[in-house]
Amino acid sequence: MVNVLLAGIPVQFDNQFPHLTELCRGYETDLPAQLRIQVSGEELEEERSKQTDVFPDGYLETVCCHRKAATALLDRDVFLMHGSVVELDGEGYAFLAPSGVGKTTQTRLWQQHFGHRLRVINGDKPLIRMVCDGETVRFDAYGTPWRGKEGLGCNDSAPLKAIFFLNQSREPEVVPATNAQKVDLLFRQLLMPKEPDRMLRLLDMADKLVGAIPFYILNCDISEASVLCAYQAVKEGTPE
Repeated sequence: MVNVLLAGIPVQFDNQFPHLTELCRGYETDLPAQLRIQVSGEELEEERSKQTDVFPDGYLETVCCHRKAATALLDRDVFLMHGSVVELDGEGYAFLAPSGVGKTTQTRLWQQHFGHRLRVINGDKPLIRMVCDGETVRFDAYGTPWRGKEGLGCNDSAPLKAIFFLNQSREPEVVPATNAQKVDLLFRQLLMPKEPDRMLRLLDMADKLVGAIPFYILNCDISEASVLCAYQAVKEGTPE
C-alpha cells in the first residue's frame, strides 16, 4: 500500500507489487486518503492483452493504477492530459502532440535556453486541476510519478499560461489556434472516461480550459528559434 498526493488530492493505492511503491517515491503523503485504488487480477489480464510486448505484473499494475486514478479524479475537477508541461518564472507552458512529434525535444530546448529559470513539471502525463474562485477559473498543472520514459518531472505544480500544439516544420512559426483546432487537437490528448457522467464533467472542464487559456499552433524545428518564437508569442499576447 502507498499513499500519494496527486494534483493535491491524497490517493491510496492498494498495490500488490513493489513496482508502484518505488515509482511513487517522493510523492508520499500522511494525509487521509480521499480515493482508494485497487487493481484486480482480471484488470491485470485485460491490460496484458492490450500490450504488444511482454511486461511484468508490477509494471502492468502501475499502468492500471494510473488510469483508474486519473478517471476517478475527474470527480474532483482533475483530468489527465498527454503532453509536457514546463514552468518558467512561475507560469506553466504545455506542449501537446502525438508521440514522436517533438514534445521532449521542445522541453529540452526550453531547458537549454532558460537554464535554472525553468523546471519540468511533467514530461508526459501531467494532471490538470480546475480551480474556481467566484467567476475566475484557473488551471494548474501537476507533476505525477508517471513521467514518461525520459523521467522528466517533479512533485510540484504551476498555473497554466499557454498551450502549444506542435507541428514539425523547417521554419519556426506560431499562430493562434482556431476554435476548431483547439477542440480537435485537445481532445486527442485527453484520457476519455467510459462513464457518461464523468465524460460530461470532462467536457465541461475542457470547455472552460479553451475559454481560459490561450492556445497556439507551434510549427517548430529543433533550434533555439522555436523557443524564442513560442515565448515571444505568449508575451506579446499578454496585456501589460
